[in-house]
Amino acid sequence: MLWVAQSGVGKTNLLKLMAEYLSSQNNLMEFYGDVKFFEFLLNYCPPNEYFSELQRLIDEIDNAAGFRNEFKGIVHIDINEWLDHFEEKHFVSLMEYLSSNSDKWLIVLSVYSDKKDKIHNLNALLSMYLRIEKITLSFPKTEDLFEFIEDMLNQYGLTLKDDAKKLLFDTIEKLRNNKYFDGFKSIIMLCQDIVYDVFSNENVDELSLDANTLSKFSADSDYIKNMVANIERVNRIGLVNKE
Repeated sequence: MLWVAQSGVGKTNLLKLMAEYLSSQNNLMEFYGDVKFFEFLLNYCPPNEYFSELQRLIDEIDNAAGFRNEFKGIVHIDINEWLDHFEEKHFVSLMEYLSSNSDKWLIVLSVYSDKKDKIHNLNALLSMYLRIEKITLSFPKTEDLFEFIEDMLNQYGLTLKDDAKKLLFDTIEKLRNNKYFDGFKSIIMLCQDIVYDVFSNENVDELSLDANTLSKFSADSDYIKNMVANIERVNRIGLVNKE
């Protein structure tokens, strides 16, 4: 598969669900090793330098196999750094290696670009080595993100009153509408900060939260303004953390 997906859409969780489903079917693919899937960020190597990333990938596959003689499962490789270099010899060497092992692995390559022609050309090259299916992953809807954070809060025994639900829904909507929104990472951070704030506040006596209790997390709060500013700053300097 070729996943066209931004950071934060939940690729790791999707891989986990895929692995669980495929494993439960028994006859779709074989899993063998210490893990059912693993993820790898392929750093860029110029053509005039040794392709150390290929050896690093091989080492990671050996680690995934553990004490077994080989690994069979899902291999996810983030190739975003190669988006402008996929015709270079090192990337071709990678594809030859993956092609020779495609009978043992479900190979998932992920990249992100809004340039359709570049994705089309990449997909064409990948198709020379693998039977490839291109899938575009988008961020969940605001309703789904709200349900996610509500479920997380419930795990800590926290529930939301109606006015608190509206406050958080508006907050998520504001985050999601930012062009640098990084998906589940921001939502999880928001939830963790709410939990910390609630349980460190001596004045909070009940676990059913209202809008007043969550006022510092409203869409127009300094907290959200700072979160948005930090996300934008990290993206602009190219330091987005991978899933």
